[in-house]
Amino acid sequence: MEIKVKVINDGKIISAQSGEKLLSVLADNGYFIPAFCGGRGDCGKCKVRIANGVVSGANPDASGMVLSCKAILTEDLTVEIPQTNGGGFDEFDYEEVESNRDGLGVVIDIGTTTVVAVLVDLKSGKCIKKVSGLNAQAPFGADVISRIDACANGKLDALNRLIVGQCSKFVNELLANKMAEEVVITANTTMLHLFLGVDPQSIGVSPFTPTFTDEKVFDGEKFGFPAKKVRLLPSVSGYIGADVVSGVLSCNVGNNDGQMLVDVGTNGEVVLFSNGKYYATSTAAGPAFEGACIECGSGGITGAISRVFKNATDLELNVIGGGKAKSICGSGLIDAVALLVEEGLIDETGAFDDECESALSNRLVDDKFYLTDEVYISQADIRQVQLAKSAVKSGIETLLFERQTSINAITTIFLAGGLGRFISEENAIKIGLLPQGFAGKIKVVGNSAVAGARLCLLDEKRSAMANKLSNEVEVVELANSQKFQTAFVDNMYFE
Repeated sequence: MEIKVKVINDGKIISAQSGEKLLSVLADNGYFIPAFCGGRGDCGKCKVRIANGVVSGANPDASGMVLSCKAILTEDLTVEIPQTNGGGFDEFDYEEVESNRDGLGVVIDIGTTTVVAVLVDLKSGKCIKKVSGLNAQAPFGADVISRIDACANGKLDALNRLIVGQCSKFVNELLANKMAEEVVITANTTMLHLFLGVDPQSIGVSPFTPTFTDEKVFDGEKFGFPAKKVRLLPSVSGYIGADVVSGVLSCNVGNNDGQMLVDVGTNGEVVLFSNGKYYATSTAAGPAFEGACIECGSGGITGAISRVFKNATDLELNVIGGGKAKSICGSGLIDAVALLVEEGLIDETGAFDDECESALSNRLVDDKFYLTDEVYISQADIRQVQLAKSAVKSGIETLLFERQTSINAITTIFLAGGLGRFISEENAIKIGLLPQGFAGKIKVVGNSAVAGARLCLLDEKRSAMANKLSNEVEVVELANSQKFQTAFVDNMYFE
């Protein structure tokens, strides 16, 4: 039976069939619904408001909010989709570059969680304007494995349509009816496959071989871009993507021995330059620091707690955009967990200590630590942080072990990723996200992928370097590493 779903936000009416899930209907029609668990009903973030009509499989709360992944269509429906402001952290450093080009260019970083696009003046190299948003593919899960699984379930076309549409929207918004000379795209390997509509399923199974890793060039009209050319930067392997290559370029990793790039995101990528060679590994950190599997978590959006401090008597919170706190993002989460460790409110295993005599112990109620009356960190959240921080630190330690390099030999650590810009070095070390031996050596660089893509847009030599790098980096796989498995167990603890 045909059913009509009206979306209050824009007045659009969608045709659907009885028995379909509301989440799938909305996602397939281009609406952003953050179903980070892939629609399993675990994350609780895909709620929409039912203004008129009823569904089966899920009961709306008092305000009409219902999990769209559980809601089964049975009759005509009117819904409202909650809106978020901001698209996550998109700050980055960029160096001055002399260019012999004229006109405008655009660089895009397609992250698993966040998409960032920047308009660049090709003559001056200046970044004129930027726009960002949470990746429109979020209804299909928070990580690349979820997106790959969605492809196995026939959703490749939908994923391709969503990300191309989002990038096209950003490019057109930035250019405002002008023509770009070139759009340069960087991303992890899976996102590049999805952008081109190429099935990434081979990346999800051993030996994790992508269909392509080389640079790709197309006419802009293929993607609906007002651009003469679109170029996808090269990757190294299935889990060392063009975003990592871009990061290495922007940080000039390789100028000195002992340099390391650590990109903290849904995947934790690590690149080591040692004895004149590049080595890299990738670890599945999961989306905890992106807010996806945290009960009150979010990306770096308006209303998210971005920093947590303790004053003489209580807590101080920084909230993005000011105003009332509605959620907590990755940098705030790291601060909060570090504070819980310091105060003794969680023990070395990560369990809350109800008998702790901290001045903040009154905030611990029913295995939830309340930052505000509404925003809290649960025991389950702590476990997710443990998994994420252990994966990143264990990946670093395993790469060093495999290359027989000591932490003392590391001279500089470039901490990258949109989140990396706002992480407290002290607290990242305190919770065990980064090794103790990194103290004093960390340089926070923000979104190095965007910065590197900009260099490739402006400088032919950097583009040549990107292609050279993609063939030179030696990948260290962690899947069968006994060292990684042992380190992962050990690093789950808080010291």
